Amino acid sequence: MSYQFEATDDYFIAEKKIATLISFAKKEGEKGNDDNRMLFLKLGVVFLVTRFQVYVESILKEFNYKLTQTKKTNSELPIHLRLNAIKIRSESKPLNKELENPTTYNNQKLREIYSIISILGDWCNDTNAIHQEFEINTQFPLGKQGLNELKGLFKQVEGKDIFDNARFDINKLNEILGRRHDIVHEDKNMQLTEITLRGYKNFITKVVKYIDGYLKRIVI
Repeated sequence: MSYQFEATDDYFIAEKKIATLISFAKKEGEKGNDDNRMLFLKLGVVFLVTRFQVYVESILKEFNYKLTQTKKTNSELPIHLRLNAIKIRSESKPLNKELENPTTYNNQKLREIYSIISILGDWCNDTNAIHQEFEINTQFPLGKQGLNELKGLFKQVEGKDIFDNARFDINKLNEILGRRHDIVHEDKNMQLTEITLRGYKNFITKVVKYIDGYLKRIVI
């Protein structure tokens, strides 16, 4: 199945390796090699979470790129998304920082300030096409609890929790991230099984499909 974003297709290609690791774990368990079985299951959790992190960052970057390549005008974007991009731009080139050293005041500095203001003005104009330097935050830092970070990334679009109306409980993600954290930092397994890992995989599948569908609605 082809999705709106290449990042989604790439995720599902990579996700097939989870089934392979589950199969390896099951075979090792049948042989009585519990240490090897647990190793494959732990690798499965770490790989799954890593691929999800890569997916989130990749689809946001692709979403950002697609927006700048459309012929949409600024007025066709959610107002929250526009103001968020202006905020990011303003933070990267704050006028007060540019002007904090009076010894640099000259015509060149004036042109630099004009350029900064012009771009922001461009983004405020409803009839202008989306600027090529339009930008959103795409970094998804992983930790023991990463759900709020995930929600925050997608709140950039319309200012709301996009998972409120999902047909799954997004809070389960913290369980999966916590499991990955315990494996990486403390080498815990906490009764990890093939069924548990398969359940994690199926849950992330739902989240990935939901994200693809949500961003598709904005970009097309």
